Amino acid sequence: MTTAPTTAPDLLTAFADPDWLAGDRTEVYRTLRDDFPVLQAGPTRIVSRHADAETVLRDPTGRMQVPGTDLPAWFPAGPAARRLRANMVQTDGEVHRRLRGTVAPLFTARRSEELRAAAAAEVAAELDRVLVDGRPFDAVAELAARIPRGVLRLLIGMPDEDWALMLDTQVDFLMIFSPFPLESAQQARLDEVSQFYFDYFDGFLGRTTRPTPLVERLLTAESEGRLSRDEVLSLMHTVLDAGFETTRTSLSNLVEYLAARPELLEVARRAPTTRLGIREELLRLRAPVQVANRIPAEDVVTSDGSVLPAGEQVLVVVGAANTDERAFRDPYRMDPDRPNASRHLAFGMGLHHCLGAPLARIQLAETLAGLADRVSAIDLDGKAERHPSLIFPSLTSLPVRFGAR
Repeated sequence: MTTAPTTAPDLLTAFADPDWLAGDRTEVYRTLRDDFPVLQAGPTRIVSRHADAETVLRDPTGRMQVPGTDLPAWFPAGPAARRLRANMVQTDGEVHRRLRGTVAPLFTARRSEELRAAAAAEVAAELDRVLVDGRPFDAVAELAARIPRGVLRLLIGMPDEDWALMLDTQVDFLMIFSPFPLESAQQARLDEVSQFYFDYFDGFLGRTTRPTPLVERLLTAESEGRLSRDEVLSLMHTVLDAGFETTRTSLSNLVEYLAARPELLEVARRAPTTRLGIREELLRLRAPVQVANRIPAEDVVTSDGSVLPAGEQVLVVVGAANTDERAFRDPYRMDPDRPNASRHLAFGMGLHHCLGAPLARIQLAETLAGLADRVSAIDLDGKAERHPSLIFPSLTSLPVRFGAR
């Protein structure tokens, strides 16, 4: 898109425009907040102001599915439907509490802190590799996609040789989060990928001889009748999916941001106390999940007096809410000292707040520390490419060259 949209139809067109989806969303997000804070698209409402986004995400009655259902009405039967029904982040009520409660003890702040050394070691090893000769490299494939392995290796126990299988399928799996019906070819691919993960983790659990605490916990819950086999396999995949995809995206975004703003690398180097602020501001400005969906079980009244009807889908534009001047002064400025930076919605809120947020923050902090301490400059060596997704606009390629200190 070459001009900022000024009407509701223009905005909805932007939401389906691959160039916009993979590009700069600033003007569309600003227009949404200022002129269409509650935009209706059929039965769906789209909210973009921070106060409204926070209200919807915190709503204790908010659901992922229409009350009385466990799938969207348009979702066909098949492997993807099996996966969705057992997906912790897409279920409601007792099912969601049972799934989340099974794995939550492994993702507390204390348990996550125990994995910091593994995260730091993986960052160091990967920087050793890419800094060895100053060659250009793809920061997505050769850095951001590799760093999460250190933590996931300890959580899941998946062998390194299986990693490439995950990279080839992960982006396609994210279609399961689409708030709208998929095209037939997309649905077929999603079913194929969902079946792949069922088969992979079923075989993996049968082969493993040294189960991790996560695996032991899931198998015990299955043997005691607290989890079905589909739920065990889905939770294994959820830990992989959540632990890899959004972390890879945040790490890629960090490298891209530091390349565009080289003074930040110097700030982080000279004043280590600013690093946590830079991390939170990056999450605010470049949230890995740009849109979340909820279905309120009761009517919700927004800040402008609009009503979000019970039982109808609401899309929360996290990226727009995180740059709302009503919540953040000078919202597009990266300010490591911003006093309310942690009010960002990058990890969601309420019942579905990201379980892995402490671990994601640790990995992002250790990567920033490694870059600040060991890299003198980050230069782009080609055009960055981004996946044209409404929800997950992750970098797919980021050619860079690092200068070693």
